[in-house]
Amino acid sequence: MLNILTTERAVLDKALPGFDDRLTELGTLAVEDPGTHVVEEFREAGGGNVLIPAALGGGGLNCLEGARLQRAVGSRAPSLAVASTMHHYKVAWLAHVLGEGAADVLSEIVGRRLLVSSCGAEGASGKQLFAPGIEVAAANGGGLRLTGSKRPCSLVGSMGLLTLLAPGPTDSPYAGDLLIVMVPAETPGLRREPFWGNHALRAAQTDAVVLDDVFVPDHMIVPLGDPEQAAGRLNSLMARFLILITAAYVGIATGQVERLFADGRGQAGDRVTAFGPLETVSAAVEAVARELDDSSSEEALMGRILLVRYTAQRAIAEATDRVLELMGGMSFVRDGHGVDLLAASRALAFHPPSEHAMREPLDAWLGGGKLSLL
Repeated sequence: MLNILTTERAVLDKALPGFDDRLTELGTLAVEDPGTHVVEEFREAGGGNVLIPAALGGGGLNCLEGARLQRAVGSRAPSLAVASTMHHYKVAWLAHVLGEGAADVLSEIVGRRLLVSSCGAEGASGKQLFAPGIEVAAANGGGLRLTGSKRPCSLVGSMGLLTLLAPGPTDSPYAGDLLIVMVPAETPGLRREPFWGNHALRAAQTDAVVLDDVFVPDHMIVPLGDPEQAAGRLNSLMARFLILITAAYVGIATGQVERLFADGRGQAGDRVTAFGPLETVSAAVEAVARELDDSSSEEALMGRILLVRYTAQRAIAEATDRVLELMGGMSFVRDGHGVDLLAASRALAFHPPSEHAMREPLDAWLGGGKLSLL
């Protein structure tokens, strides 16, 4: 037994007994095949409940444990790690910011083993906090009507609930408020369309969601107040997303490096050199996760989380490049799966906010200014 990911897999085994064995049994080739339906197996096993508080029937994992879980899942099932992050960060955040106000919806998620798909690119504050392409209008007699599309959107096939952040329409009682809007997947007017064209991460159920004049009743709408006043809550949302998604991709890369040890590829120095940067950035991810669990929500924490995420991207690139080389040319020629895994590990760079977009804000913050994610 390798001394790699022992702590992380212990978390996974405790949270979902037997599931790591099931992923190992299937192997990465099968779990990355949409026909294997591994997301459905995860849902049926209660995988969506693990970051929901124990008081509501969930697994009660904190952010640190969630990061370890996602690294373990990523090492076995890249698409599942990425897709499940979109659920985990949102339900963990709902529990954190709404407390008892989210009890009913979270209890329903636990009881029905629903997966939550997050529609939109949530940021930090201000007017950009809405789902691109989604028009929100007041409905006659109360509630809202939604029209538009989200491309791409993960967990489309297995989602039980779609959530999005939206500004309240000016002609509604929600004018001036930022809203959490929740749409059950079976709502009339909500439909799914194929969108994903890449072979990598193709089992993440990442496709398009189209809303055709979808009605959302008032009890499925949660006002967060003025967007500027909600900035702290939204930083908490983004912090959870960044920690869990970074851990997932570090896990994808770690799983590739693990193959070097299992197959005896390269020399001792090659293998250790490939693994070292991943373990280092994972330790950094765990450090910021601990701070978040300790309710440290200041601006400095977000800055550190972003720096860790972008450093992880470079560590992943270095490690997976080495894996590709050490696995050899015949592996490349005869089996394209390794290339798909490499491509999957690099997709961290495509999640918001991009490193390019944040260079000047981070530079300004490090120079003594304010950190803005807009």
